[in-house]
Amino acid sequence: MSELSSLYCKVKITKPQLEKFLNSSLEEPELNKNWTEWWNSRKMYSKMELTPELLRAYNDDINKEVIDGWIDYPEAMAFSDYDEAIEEWHWGMMFFSQNFTEMIPMFAFIISLDKYVIESTENQAIVFPFFWGDNAVHAYIYFEDEKAILSPKAQTLKDVDPNFIEQTKDFLNKKWDQMAKEMDLDNLD
Repeated sequence: MSELSSLYCKVKITKPQLEKFLNSSLEEPELNKNWTEWWNSRKMYSKMELTPELLRAYNDDINKEVIDGWIDYPEAMAFSDYDEAIEEWHWGMMFFSQNFTEMIPMFAFIISLDKYVIESTENQAIVFPFFWGDNAVHAYIYFEDEKAILSPKAQTLKDVDPNFIEQTKDFLNKKWDQMAKEMDLDNLD
């Protein structure tokens, strides 16, 4: 993993519930069996032990500050789009991270959404090298029975629902085109 991977998260959530989530304090993540199984399934050099400290929450007071921090970091090219008509929130970054220890707090953040979302098989998140043509999946999170689950089985894109992969790539391509146009406008000033 040498290039920055992309993060994409799509959840069904009502506007009031999204506002409640964004204005809530960050949840303290719990190192549980799911985290351990996922961590043990990851292949990496110099793998360290997964500890509660690695799951640490961001140093922000509320969830919205995490989102704002990433959006204010232009190199990440982060986005947060809510479609009120279909009650769907798209959150992610074109250039997220290449390092699992940097990614883990975001996974904990996404997992904490499980108390707010509408139960749906469409609630999913993925981290993968969108721009680099690699098939690896660094993390895949799905929501089931009111819980968010880090999939230890998702090693490559072939291990993830193909419809979700297609939707993810379509969304990220459209978002990239939109951001690229905005960058061009900035260069004309």
